[in-house]
Amino acid sequence: MRARLILMLGPSMNYPGGMTEVVRSYSAAGVFELWPLRYISTYAGREFSTKLRLWLSAVCSVLIQLARGRVALIHVHSAAYGSFWRKSALCTLALAFRVPYVIHLHDGRLADFYQRGCSRLAKSWVRAVLRKAARVVVLSRHWHDEVSRIEPAARTTIIGNPVPVPASIAPLQRPARTVSFLAWLHEDKGVLDLVRAIPIVLCAVPEARFVLAGSGDAASIAELARSLGVEHALRLPGWVNGKDKDDLLRQSDVFVLPSYYEGLPLGVLEAMAHGVPVIATPAGGIRDVIRDGVNGLLVEPGRPEALARAMVALLEDDALRSRLREAAHSDVRKRYSTEVVIEDLEALYRELGIEVDSVNRPEK
Repeated sequence: MRARLILMLGPSMNYPGGMTEVVRSYSAAGVFELWPLRYISTYAGREFSTKLRLWLSAVCSVLIQLARGRVALIHVHSAAYGSFWRKSALCTLALAFRVPYVIHLHDGRLADFYQRGCSRLAKSWVRAVLRKAARVVVLSRHWHDEVSRIEPAARTTIIGNPVPVPASIAPLQRPARTVSFLAWLHEDKGVLDLVRAIPIVLCAVPEARFVLAGSGDAASIAELARSLGVEHALRLPGWVNGKDKDDLLRQSDVFVLPSYYEGLPLGVLEAMAHGVPVIATPAGGIRDVIRDGVNGLLVEPGRPEALARAMVALLEDDALRSRLREAAHSDVRKRYSTEVVIEDLEALYRELGIEVDSVNRPEK
């Protein structure tokens, strides 16, 4: 008899974003081969026809597998707003066939979505989806508390985002001149605050250069930089992945993510893994990762002047950079390395009664 399936649903492997990177990490670690897991893409872009076509295809695939009685678990990766509504429909299908589901929450806007984006009826639906889940996977202790406030009966499990962590970090670069940003180029990521901080940093460190990598409204960012007279110090390479991302982090002296909302940003974890000292805001799960002055620096969102002061401090103080990067690398290796996170994911599957695929089970 063929093994019963885990159906995992989330964005296309080709779609840029942190959620996709998490799923790619699972795949690279061999999770899809070791477990009886089939991945189904539900989203590949914002164009309506693309969304509708892929969504209907995913629903049909799930229905076929459920009707065949082969599904042991449905594991859906979800953001907030439209993503949550789409994924909640799949959770409802699982319930209709009496199949347990896991909803894996990635979006830093979850609380805002629930409080401001939902009517009373919609809030009841959100709570029901969380309450009826076999597990609600959250990214950090902060998000465990947030979900518990929304639905106290939700059975939450904390599984962080995985990152590959080198055994050691490269020697400290001197002088420090390169500041990097790696995220969507959206206002709620604080990217405009970062650009507004550049003139202040250049007054203290004229040789500083800023690499803002990501997809989004690059034209508006470039225009703001021109209006501030700092376009010469700014580079916008677009979204980077794989070797290009590794090269960017290796060349970086400081990593900045001044977000207003966050789940558990991979960019922060990846920078820490590469020994790049991080300046971030205490948004979402960041507060569970960065200890201010210990393994990174925290500034409040929406404060370009404070952000600039933190960047200047790191660019000018080699001892501070060295101390923060060593602590960051050690912390992320213990808590968020791919091996640690995959162990947590596999423990969840075992708790829910799923067995490793006997065909691919490693020999002892």
